[in-house]
Amino acid sequence: MNGITYRPYRGPVDLGGMAAASARLRVRLGLLDGVNLAAMEHHYLHLVNSDPLTDCVVAEREGLTVGYARVEWHDLADGDRIYDTTTIVEPAAWGLGIAEAFLAWGEARLQVIAGMHSRDRLSWFTAYADDGDDESVLALGGRDYEAVRWDAQMLRPDLADLPDVVIPDGYAIRVPEEDELPAVFALMVAAFGEHWGEYDADDQRFEDWAGDPRFRRDLIVVAWQGDTPVVCLSNFLEPTPDGTVRGYLESLATHPDHRRRGLGRAAMAESLRRLRAAGAASAWLGVDMENRNQALTLYEACGFRVATRSANYRKPFQPGGDPR
Repeated sequence: MNGITYRPYRGPVDLGGMAAASARLRVRLGLLDGVNLAAMEHHYLHLVNSDPLTDCVVAEREGLTVGYARVEWHDLADGDRIYDTTTIVEPAAWGLGIAEAFLAWGEARLQVIAGMHSRDRLSWFTAYADDGDDESVLALGGRDYEAVRWDAQMLRPDLADLPDVVIPDGYAIRVPEEDELPAVFALMVAAFGEHWGEYDADDQRFEDWAGDPRFRRDLIVVAWQGDTPVVCLSNFLEPTPDGTVRGYLESLATHPDHRRRGLGRAAMAESLRRLRAAGAASAWLGVDMENRNQALTLYEACGFRVATRSANYRKPFQPGGDPR
């Protein structure tokens, strides 16, 4: 239909075309995160509750990959369960019904997966779309998904005039040793456990974090109380289309017992300094705009401004039948 063919994912050989379609979409939407093929390959090797050979489909037009969809499911730390469909459709293929076809396929596949689960949790179909992704937003509305939570990408356009690193008494900031990384990861899982939409701890994988090809231990900022990690901020370096390097502050995690002490701000300031020393000319991060720990306010105080927005979509999961 419309010159579009759909087929199952064939393995890593498909990732180059999938990454290219995703990159074309990101350019159109003005997103700050590029597509790192090596990181994508690593991620597909460490998927949780998703087997791409059965849970991923690719859309092609005249032999060129123009989009893909993948499903996965997760139990959440808040007790709910989500059945999620990721859809990517490059702008040149908008208006051909691809996103609608992906969502229909995703829901049907997720119904099969859910048939193997107990029904002891409140469950949702979920998806995600960036502002300006008209193809996905229209398809989601047509299948009765509703936007329930908003995220943003925030940009610091330069790394001049950085905030001071002020470390409260009783704490120290240093790079973790290799054998300390599991404890740092455990801190991150615990700290994010109360966040909206966070996966259950059983679905968090150390190897996915520490094995990412972008991972650099010297760019992991950790605040310690003695030998105990209490704050962690993971940082990456990413190339930009203009040839410069941009820092990515991936995730700021503060243990609940150590909040409201200025540790998060200190970790942010230290991260920006390390990224600048490593060659970054700018920096970006993502934020849940309704984060109850006032993350948005902290990031704005550190010089970041909202650049793009996106929404998390949900609709109630109904076992069997068409939920529309």
